[in-house]
Order: sequence, then structure tokens, then C-alpha cells
Amino acid sequence: MFDSAMRNHLVTAQEVLDICDGMRTDCGSIMRLLHYANPLSENGGESFCRAVIIEEGFATPQLQHVFTDTDSSWMKYRVDFIWHTEDGRIIVLEYDGAAKYNDPTMTNGNNVHTVVRAERDREDALRRAGVTAIIRTNYQEAAQRAPLIRKLIDARVPMAGMNARYEHATDVTGREL
Repeated sequence: MFDSAMRNHLVTAQEVLDICDGMRTDCGSIMRLLHYANPLSENGGESFCRAVIIEEGFATPQLQHVFTDTDSSWMKYRVDFIWHTEDGRIIVLEYDGAAKYNDPTMTNGNNVHTVVRAERDREDALRRAGVTAIIRTNYQEAAQRAPLIRKLIDARVPMAGMNARYEHATDVTGREL
């Protein structure tokens, strides 16, 4: 709700802080939400997915990063989530709603085959632009958590509190990645 309210200019962070200052109750959970609120989140699914990522201890991703196709400089591709890692990797997470494949307003009237082909072309352009890993997820995977967590671990998305100098990511068996 905070992402949406800020995106639609219904409230500012300062207004929320002012309300909390006037209350005689613990606003800790509101402060945490406010800390992570981001108007760049385009829909509730993206906000929910980002909340799961944060709650599970992964580094907070940047939102709505734009890449230019190196083969076609007029082509721009915006990704939902991105991490730039200390070792130079660029990890992208795309949150896909079901409507992306079958809602005519989102497919421009194209069939599923054409939409999937365009998605592959887009991923090729992202790789040409330096993206090293592309993860795709949806509401169901985020709600179940385990499928999304597995994908983030497999892509070696950094954890929020990890010190790369002294700590190393491990797989589920405890082996260093």
C-alpha cells in the first residue's frame, strides 16, 4: 500500500512520519514499511515480491533499471528488479503476471508464441548489455516463497548482511558456491 500511495502521490514519507509522531503507540512496523517503500514499484505483485525478498534476508534490489540494446540503441528495456554484485555480476529478476501472456491489452493482440519469442529477444538484448543472470517469477512462487528463494539462491543473489570478505554464499547443503 505504501508503494502505491507514494506512486500515486497520495501521501509522502514525511506525512506518514508526522502521523506517527502524533500517535501514542509503537510505529515500528510502519517505520520498517516506510524504510522500504518505493514508488517505482509498478504494481502490488512487484511490491509483494520485493517484500518476500527482503523478509527472506536477500539484499534489497534496485527497481525499474533501464538497459539499452547494444545492437539497436533505440531499443530500451526496463527490468523490474536488479542487483549489481561485488564480483561484477548483474542479476535481473522479472516479475510476470499471468496477464502478460493472455490479456490482449498487454500482448498487443499477439498470440502466446509471439509474446514468448519477444521475451526471448528481450532476454538476449539484456545479456548483450551485460546481464549475467535473468530470473523469472510470479505471484504463486512469491507466495509459496520456497520456489522464489531457490531461484535467488541458485542465481547467487547476495544476502543483506553478508560481508563478502569474510562470508561466502553456500548452497542448501552448506557447500560454498
